[in-house]
Amino acid sequence: MTDMKKKLVNGKVIIGLGLSIIALKVCSLQVLAQSASERYPTTTELVRLREKLRSQIRKLENENEFKDFRSSADKQRLASLVSAWAKVDPIVAPFLGYWSGYEESLLIYPANTKGRVCIIYEGLGENELYFGNVVNGEIRTDEKQTIIKEGDYLAVASVRNNQPDIFVTPPFMNPRITLAMSEFMSRASMNRPDIAVMVQKFKASGCRDGLPSKR
Repeated sequence: MTDMKKKLVNGKVIIGLGLSIIALKVCSLQVLAQSASERYPTTTELVRLREKLRSQIRKLENENEFKDFRSSADKQRLASLVSAWAKVDPIVAPFLGYWSGYEESLLIYPANTKGRVCIIYEGLGENELYFGNVVNGEIRTDEKQTIIKEGDYLAVASVRNNQPDIFVTPPFMNPRITLAMSEFMSRASMNRPDIAVMVQKFKASGCRDGLPSKR
């Protein structure tokens, strides 16, 4: 093969590889776009999704698939936190805690503004900070998702392609006391080098990581 032919072939390979990378990036963006909620589920839609959550809970409890490894002390610490905040912000208090899911978790914290919550999502190598308001016993996040609660279980309801559903299963469950920001920062720094910026935003947004009396 002549040098000119080699250059042409190599050029085609490079162009083909470049197009493949672009296609992968476009697909990734499409997946991200699809994962975002288009709107809040309606009241009627949430009735159906609550029944779906109850069905998921019954299945989990019947199959005994997920063990509750919380100790009595774990449960008592959370109960004390919830009880203390219930005196200050009773509509937020029931949602507080470190809720475990399958390879992901939700940490829900109170804020200085009543009815407002701060939510940290933990996934595989991922940490994100979100915010929401408690309305009619549900959390409506700023990302147009609705977090619904049944006992010791939470589910995130969202709408994709105009189809409301609970896209992440099983539900979040077995809440523990939330982490202090110093502890969270130490743990999360391996996933996000900019975790200090996230913690600063947490504090600047009026989020609280302790008892109501703690400043």
